[in-house]
Amino acid sequence: MIRVLLVDDQRFIGLALERLLAGEPDIQIECCDKAQDAIARANAINPAIILQDLVMPGLDGLSLVALYRQNAATARTPIVVLSGNEDANSRARSLAAGANDYLLKLPGRDELLACIRAHVGGSVVPVAAATVHTLDSSLRRDPTLDREVIALFCDRDGGLSTFARSLIDQFVRDAASQIVTLREAIGAQNGELLKMTAHSLKGSSLTVGATRLGALCRRLEEIFDHGDWGASSEVITEVDAEFVLVRKAFGDL
Repeated sequence: MIRVLLVDDQRFIGLALERLLAGEPDIQIECCDKAQDAIARANAINPAIILQDLVMPGLDGLSLVALYRQNAATARTPIVVLSGNEDANSRARSLAAGANDYLLKLPGRDELLACIRAHVGGSVVPVAAATVHTLDSSLRRDPTLDREVIALFCDRDGGLSTFARSLIDQFVRDAASQIVTLREAIGAQNGELLKMTAHSLKGSSLTVGATRLGALCRRLEEIFDHGDWGASSEVITEVDAEFVLVRKAFGDL
């Protein structure tokens, strides 16, 4: 049995990966949503591979990767950073910290399975050859809803499964709450809260194929990085408008 430990503060991501890995009888996924509990959880279940988010509250993913390498039980465990950050710097920093690979979430089913089996089987694909998709390539397909991503959650007849419907409903509820938090962070000019919430919403948006919403969240992250608060009101207004389109697109499926 290949036991996979996913460390991500969004339970939503865990549900999505469970769906992607369903039907693989030799793979079992365990989820940990608190970074500070990850080492203890890994020691308890002895995972064959760890999928690790990069930005989490309490303890950032890079620090956690370093802690895995200092921990006897996980010192040689393959670690794949699974992140919404598509920039080359984030990837390079993850590898320098001790990660074995880097995937942009949410990877396709075939890509995820190939990565897991390659690392666990010892025939590791060189990191330089790993596939990293970008927001721009997704936007070329469909700016509001990427149907290729939605297809990952469809049944064999092409219809959305009950699970997929529940996943979308969860996304809509979470996103509505996160957009409120984004407005509060902008009003208070709370950069840390803005970046954390925007990053989280970007990751879940890309997971369900809401590519333009994800791109807008990336712009909000950049506001924190560059201190450009003057653009925040315009961007959050675009986020509100795009979220209306996303909900309508999901309703039409």
